Amino acid sequence: MKKTFFTLLLVLAAITAKAVTATVYVQADEAPFLYGWYTINGIETKINGAWPGKKMTETVTKKNKEGEDIEFWCQTFDFAQTSSFNIIFNNGLDGINKKQTGNISDIASDRYFTYNGEDKYTDITEDFGVEIPDVEIQSVALLSDLNEWNGLAQLFTEVEKNVKYTFNLSLSDEELETIEYFYRFKIMINSSAYIGMDTEGLSFDDPNNWLEEDVAEGGGTNIGISFEEEDRPHNILFTMTFAGGKDIYQGWTLRVEEGKPSEGGLAGDVNEDGEVDVADISAIISHMAGQGTYKKADVNGDGEVDVADISSVISIMAN
Repeated sequence: MKKTFFTLLLVLAAITAKAVTATVYVQADEAPFLYGWYTINGIETKINGAWPGKKMTETVTKKNKEGEDIEFWCQTFDFAQTSSFNIIFNNGLDGINKKQTGNISDIASDRYFTYNGEDKYTDITEDFGVEIPDVEIQSVALLSDLNEWNGLAQLFTEVEKNVKYTFNLSLSDEELETIEYFYRFKIMINSSAYIGMDTEGLSFDDPNNWLEEDVAEGGGTNIGISFEEEDRPHNILFTMTFAGGKDIYQGWTLRVEEGKPSEGGLAGDVNEDGEVDVADISAIISHMAGQGTYKKADVNGDGEVDVADISSVISIMAN
Protein backbone atom coordinates (compact mmCIF):
# COMPACT_ATOMS: atom_id res chain seq x y z
CA MET A 1 0.00 0.00 0.00
CA LYS A 2 2.74 2.48 0.93
CA LYS A 3 4.58 1.73 -2.30
CA THR A 4 1.40 2.32 -4.33
CA PHE A 5 0.68 5.51 -2.41
CA PHE A 6 4.10 7.06 -2.96
CA THR A 7 4.16 5.90 -6.61
CA LEU A 8 0.90 7.73 -7.27
CA LEU A 9 2.19 10.82 -5.49
CA LEU A 10 5.27 10.77 -7.70
CA VAL A 11 3.05 10.43 -10.78
CA LEU A 12 0.95 13.34 -9.56
CA ALA A 13 4.08 15.42 -8.96
CA ALA A 14 5.26 14.64 -12.48
CA ILE A 15 1.90 15.72 -13.89
CA THR A 16 1.91 19.02 -12.02
CA ALA A 17 5.62 19.88 -12.44
CA LYS A 18 5.57 22.35 -15.35
CA ALA A 19 7.73 25.15 -16.63
CA VAL A 20 7.49 28.17 -18.90
CA THR A 21 9.97 30.41 -20.71
CA ALA A 22 8.42 33.42 -22.45
CA THR A 23 9.22 36.96 -23.50
CA VAL A 24 6.71 39.79 -23.15
CA TYR A 25 7.00 42.38 -25.93
CA VAL A 26 5.05 45.64 -25.70
CA GLN A 27 4.88 48.55 -28.13
CA ALA A 28 4.39 51.83 -26.22
CA ASP A 29 5.39 55.47 -26.53
CA GLU A 30 7.03 55.41 -23.10
CA ALA A 31 8.49 52.52 -21.12
CA PRO A 32 5.62 50.97 -19.14
CA PHE A 33 5.81 49.31 -15.76
CA LEU A 34 5.24 45.57 -15.80
CA TYR A 35 3.66 43.91 -12.77
CA GLY A 36 3.41 40.11 -12.79
CA TRP A 37 2.62 37.03 -10.75
CA TYR A 38 1.73 33.34 -10.83
CA THR A 39 -0.28 31.32 -8.36
CA ILE A 40 0.21 27.70 -7.27
CA ASN A 41 -2.23 26.06 -4.85
CA GLY A 42 -3.57 29.44 -3.80
CA ILE A 43 -0.10 30.85 -3.05
CA GLU A 44 0.78 33.94 -5.11
CA THR A 45 4.35 34.66 -6.18
CA LYS A 46 5.19 38.13 -7.50
CA ILE A 47 7.64 38.07 -10.39
CA ASN A 48 8.56 41.76 -10.66
CA GLY A 49 8.33 42.81 -7.05
CA ALA A 50 5.49 44.68 -5.38
CA TRP A 51 3.13 47.01 -7.24
CA PRO A 52 3.71 48.69 -9.68
CA GLY A 53 6.36 46.15 -10.67
CA LYS A 54 9.44 47.10 -12.68
CA LYS A 55 9.83 49.70 -15.39
CA MET A 56 10.76 47.99 -18.64
CA THR A 57 14.21 49.04 -19.89
CA GLU A 58 15.27 46.55 -22.56
CA THR A 59 14.28 47.19 -26.18
CA VAL A 60 14.36 45.13 -29.35
CA THR A 61 13.21 45.51 -32.95
CA LYS A 62 11.11 42.72 -34.47
CA LYS A 63 9.69 42.22 -37.96
CA ASN A 64 5.98 41.45 -38.30
CA LYS A 65 4.50 39.23 -41.00
CA GLU A 66 4.33 42.23 -43.33
CA GLY A 67 8.09 42.77 -43.00
CA GLU A 68 7.73 45.99 -40.99
CA ASP A 69 10.25 46.78 -38.24
CA ILE A 70 8.52 47.40 -34.91
CA GLU A 71 10.37 48.50 -31.77
CA PHE A 72 9.28 46.89 -28.49
CA TRP A 73 10.04 47.10 -24.82
CA CYS A 74 10.65 43.54 -23.67
CA GLN A 75 11.32 41.29 -20.68
CA THR A 76 12.00 37.55 -20.61
CA PHE A 77 10.71 35.25 -17.85
CA ASP A 78 11.86 31.71 -17.08
CA PHE A 79 10.05 29.69 -14.41
CA ALA A 80 10.44 26.05 -13.48
CA GLN A 81 7.49 26.09 -11.05
CA THR A 82 4.59 27.11 -13.28
CA SER A 83 3.36 26.66 -16.84
CA SER A 84 1.96 30.19 -17.16
CA PHE A 85 1.94 33.61 -15.50
CA ASN A 86 -0.10 36.83 -15.45
CA ILE A 87 0.81 40.46 -16.09
CA ILE A 88 -0.53 44.02 -15.87
CA PHE A 89 0.87 47.01 -17.76
CA ASN A 90 0.69 50.27 -15.83
CA ASN A 91 2.09 53.82 -15.67
CA GLY A 92 3.88 53.30 -12.33
CA LEU A 93 1.74 55.80 -10.45
CA ASP A 94 -0.75 55.60 -7.57
CA GLY A 95 -3.79 57.55 -6.56
CA ILE A 96 -5.89 59.53 -9.02
CA ASN A 97 -3.18 59.42 -11.69
CA LYS A 98 -2.83 55.63 -11.59
CA LYS A 99 -3.52 53.93 -14.93
CA GLN A 100 -3.39 50.20 -15.59
CA THR A 101 -4.74 47.44 -17.80
CA GLY A 102 -6.85 44.60 -16.49
CA ASN A 103 -5.30 41.23 -15.76
CA ILE A 104 -3.62 39.69 -18.81
CA SER A 105 -3.81 36.05 -17.81
CA ASP A 106 -2.22 32.77 -18.84
CA ILE A 107 1.00 33.90 -20.53
CA ALA A 108 2.50 30.58 -21.62
CA SER A 109 4.66 31.58 -24.61
CA ASP A 110 6.12 34.69 -26.28
CA ARG A 111 3.43 37.39 -26.51
CA TYR A 112 3.29 40.74 -28.34
CA PHE A 113 1.15 43.68 -27.18
CA THR A 114 0.49 47.36 -27.72
CA TYR A 115 -0.18 49.57 -24.68
CA ASN A 116 -1.60 53.09 -24.74
CA GLY A 117 0.02 54.14 -21.46
CA GLU A 118 -3.29 54.08 -19.60
CA ASP A 119 -5.79 51.22 -19.45
CA LYS A 120 -5.91 49.78 -22.98
CA TYR A 121 -3.85 47.01 -24.53
CA THR A 122 -4.09 44.91 -27.69
CA ASP A 123 -2.68 41.45 -28.24
CA ILE A 124 -0.90 41.48 -31.61
CA THR A 125 0.95 38.18 -31.19
CA GLU A 126 -0.43 36.63 -34.37
CA ASP A 127 0.94 39.56 -36.40
CA PHE A 128 4.40 38.17 -35.67
CA GLY A 129 3.71 34.59 -36.72
CA VAL A 130 3.71 33.24 -33.16
CA GLU A 131 1.26 30.46 -32.33
CA ILE A 132 -0.59 31.08 -29.07
CA PRO A 133 -1.03 27.73 -27.26
CA ASP A 134 -4.42 26.63 -26.02
CA VAL A 135 -5.27 27.77 -22.52
CA GLU A 136 -4.46 25.35 -19.73
CA ILE A 137 -7.04 25.56 -16.95
CA GLN A 138 -5.35 24.81 -13.63
CA SER A 139 -8.14 25.78 -11.24
CA VAL A 140 -11.66 27.15 -11.09
CA ALA A 141 -12.91 28.71 -7.86
CA LEU A 142 -16.21 30.10 -6.62
CA LEU A 143 -15.99 33.31 -4.62
CA SER A 144 -18.84 35.03 -2.80
CA ASP A 145 -19.66 37.04 0.29
CA LEU A 146 -20.67 33.75 1.93
CA ASN A 147 -17.26 32.11 1.56
CA GLU A 148 -15.15 35.31 1.64
CA TRP A 149 -14.52 37.30 -1.52
CA ASN A 150 -10.77 36.88 -1.25
CA GLY A 151 -10.81 33.20 -0.30
CA LEU A 152 -10.64 30.22 -2.62
CA ALA A 153 -13.54 27.78 -2.58
CA GLN A 154 -12.08 25.28 -5.00
CA LEU A 155 -14.53 23.88 -7.53
CA PHE A 156 -12.20 21.75 -9.62
CA THR A 157 -8.71 21.55 -11.10
CA GLU A 158 -7.05 20.32 -14.32
CA VAL A 159 -10.11 21.02 -16.47
CA GLU A 160 -10.45 19.14 -19.75
CA LYS A 161 -12.31 20.45 -22.78
CA ASN A 162 -16.03 19.82 -23.11
CA VAL A 163 -16.27 18.00 -19.78
CA LYS A 164 -19.00 19.04 -17.35
CA TYR A 165 -17.72 19.87 -13.86
CA THR A 166 -20.16 20.37 -11.03
CA PHE A 167 -20.11 22.03 -7.62
CA ASN A 168 -22.99 21.78 -5.14
CA LEU A 169 -23.27 24.85 -2.90
CA SER A 170 -25.17 24.15 0.33
CA LEU A 171 -26.65 27.18 2.09
CA SER A 172 -27.78 27.07 5.71
CA ASP A 173 -30.94 28.76 7.00
CA GLU A 174 -28.74 31.46 8.52
CA GLU A 175 -26.98 32.07 5.21
CA LEU A 176 -30.25 32.21 3.30
CA GLU A 177 -31.51 34.83 5.74
CA THR A 178 -28.59 37.08 4.73
CA ILE A 179 -29.73 36.92 1.09
CA GLU A 180 -32.51 39.42 0.50
CA TYR A 181 -33.22 38.41 -3.09
CA PHE A 182 -29.85 38.16 -4.85
CA TYR A 183 -27.04 35.67 -4.33
CA ARG A 184 -23.80 37.25 -5.62
CA PHE A 185 -20.72 35.32 -6.69
CA LYS A 186 -17.68 35.40 -8.93
CA ILE A 187 -15.92 32.67 -10.87
CA MET A 188 -12.12 32.90 -10.88
CA ILE A 189 -9.98 30.98 -13.36
CA ASN A 190 -6.34 30.09 -12.63
CA SER A 191 -6.38 32.34 -9.55
CA SER A 192 -6.21 35.46 -11.72
CA ALA A 193 -8.97 35.81 -14.33
CA TYR A 194 -12.52 36.72 -13.31
CA ILE A 195 -15.27 35.70 -15.70
CA GLY A 196 -18.87 36.85 -15.49
CA MET A 197 -22.23 36.85 -17.16
CA ASP A 198 -23.07 38.70 -20.35
CA THR A 199 -26.35 39.52 -18.63
CA GLU A 200 -26.78 41.17 -15.24
CA GLY A 201 -28.01 38.04 -13.53
CA LEU A 202 -29.93 34.78 -13.60
CA SER A 203 -33.51 34.43 -12.44
CA PHE A 204 -33.92 31.36 -10.24
CA ASP A 205 -37.72 31.27 -10.31
CA ASP A 206 -38.19 27.75 -11.68
CA PRO A 207 -35.95 25.16 -10.03
CA ASN A 208 -37.19 22.51 -12.46
CA ASN A 209 -35.48 24.18 -15.40
CA TRP A 210 -31.80 24.50 -16.20
CA LEU A 211 -30.43 28.01 -16.38
CA GLU A 212 -27.66 28.17 -18.95
CA GLU A 213 -25.57 31.12 -20.09
CA ASP A 214 -22.33 31.68 -21.94
CA VAL A 215 -19.93 33.53 -19.70
CA ALA A 216 -17.27 36.01 -20.72
CA GLU A 217 -14.76 38.40 -19.22
CA GLY A 218 -16.52 40.27 -16.46
CA GLY A 219 -13.72 42.45 -15.16
CA GLY A 220 -14.51 41.29 -11.63
CA THR A 221 -18.21 42.03 -12.02
CA ASN A 222 -20.47 39.98 -9.77
CA ILE A 223 -22.80 37.36 -11.18
CA GLY A 224 -26.17 37.27 -9.49
CA ILE A 225 -28.93 34.74 -9.03
CA SER A 226 -32.24 36.26 -8.04
CA PHE A 227 -34.55 34.26 -5.79
CA GLU A 228 -38.27 34.34 -5.27
CA GLU A 229 -39.20 35.31 -1.71
CA GLU A 230 -40.56 31.83 -1.01
CA ASP A 231 -39.10 28.38 -1.66
CA ARG A 232 -35.51 29.49 -1.79
CA PRO A 233 -33.23 26.53 -2.53
CA HIS A 234 -30.80 25.45 0.16
CA ASN A 235 -28.62 23.78 -2.49
CA ILE A 236 -27.45 25.28 -5.78
CA LEU A 237 -25.72 23.08 -8.35
CA PHE A 238 -23.21 24.86 -10.59
CA THR A 239 -22.02 23.14 -13.77
CA MET A 240 -19.09 24.65 -15.67
CA THR A 241 -17.98 23.54 -19.14
CA PHE A 242 -14.94 24.84 -21.03
CA ALA A 243 -14.99 24.43 -24.81
CA GLY A 244 -11.27 25.20 -25.12
CA GLY A 245 -9.46 27.93 -27.00
CA LYS A 246 -6.62 30.41 -26.71
CA ASP A 247 -8.36 32.98 -24.49
CA ILE A 248 -8.84 32.19 -20.81
CA TYR A 249 -11.96 34.39 -20.68
CA GLN A 250 -13.84 32.70 -23.52
CA GLY A 251 -15.42 29.32 -24.19
CA TRP A 252 -17.18 28.91 -20.83
CA THR A 253 -20.77 27.86 -20.21
CA LEU A 254 -22.42 28.03 -16.80
CA ARG A 255 -25.51 26.04 -15.80
CA VAL A 256 -27.37 26.52 -12.54
CA GLU A 257 -30.11 24.35 -11.05
CA GLU A 258 -31.38 23.31 -7.67
CA GLY A 259 -28.91 20.90 -6.10
CA LYS A 260 -29.20 18.01 -3.71
CA PRO A 261 -28.79 18.17 0.08
CA SER A 262 -25.17 17.94 1.13
CA GLU A 263 -23.98 14.86 2.98
CA GLY A 264 -22.21 17.23 5.34
CA GLY A 265 -18.64 17.12 6.60
CA LEU A 266 -15.51 18.75 5.26
CA ALA A 267 -14.78 18.84 1.54
CA GLY A 268 -11.92 16.41 0.95
CA ASP A 269 -12.50 14.52 4.21
CA VAL A 270 -12.76 11.19 2.40
CA ASN A 271 -12.37 8.95 5.47
CA GLU A 272 -14.70 11.23 7.49
CA ASP A 273 -12.38 11.60 10.47
CA GLY A 274 -12.97 15.36 10.68
CA GLU A 275 -9.65 16.33 9.06
CA VAL A 276 -8.32 16.73 5.53
CA ASP A 277 -4.87 15.20 5.42
CA VAL A 278 -2.69 12.49 3.87
CA ALA A 279 -4.99 9.81 5.28
CA ASP A 280 -7.68 10.99 2.86
CA ILE A 281 -5.30 10.55 -0.07
CA SER A 282 -4.61 7.04 1.17
CA ALA A 283 -8.37 6.41 1.32
CA ILE A 284 -8.78 7.46 -2.32
CA ILE A 285 -5.96 5.11 -3.35
CA SER A 286 -7.65 2.28 -1.43
CA HIS A 287 -10.91 3.02 -3.22
CA MET A 288 -9.15 3.06 -6.62
CA ALA A 289 -7.44 -0.24 -5.84
CA GLY A 290 -10.71 -1.90 -4.77
CA GLN A 291 -9.43 -2.33 -1.24
CA GLY A 292 -12.09 -0.17 0.35
CA THR A 293 -15.21 1.84 -0.41
CA TYR A 294 -15.49 5.52 0.49
CA LYS A 295 -18.68 7.34 -0.52
CA LYS A 296 -16.85 10.70 -0.47
CA ALA A 297 -13.89 9.55 -2.61
CA ASP A 298 -15.13 11.50 -5.64
CA VAL A 299 -13.86 14.77 -4.21
CA ASN A 300 -14.15 16.88 -7.37
CA GLY A 301 -17.63 15.56 -8.18
CA ASP A 302 -16.88 14.50 -11.76
CA GLY A 303 -18.37 11.01 -11.33
CA GLU A 304 -14.97 9.27 -11.30
CA VAL A 305 -12.54 8.37 -8.53
CA ASP A 306 -9.06 8.92 -9.92
CA VAL A 307 -5.82 10.90 -9.60
CA ALA A 308 -7.78 14.15 -10.13
CA ASP A 309 -9.44 13.58 -6.74
CA ILE A 310 -6.01 13.23 -5.11
CA SER A 311 -5.08 16.55 -6.71
CA SER A 312 -8.26 18.09 -5.27
CA VAL A 313 -7.40 16.91 -1.76
CA ILE A 314 -3.89 18.34 -2.08
CA SER A 315 -5.38 21.68 -3.21
CA ILE A 316 -7.75 21.71 -0.23
CA MET A 317 -4.88 20.93 2.13
CA ALA A 318 -2.79 23.73 0.60
CA ASN A 319 -5.60 26.26 0.97
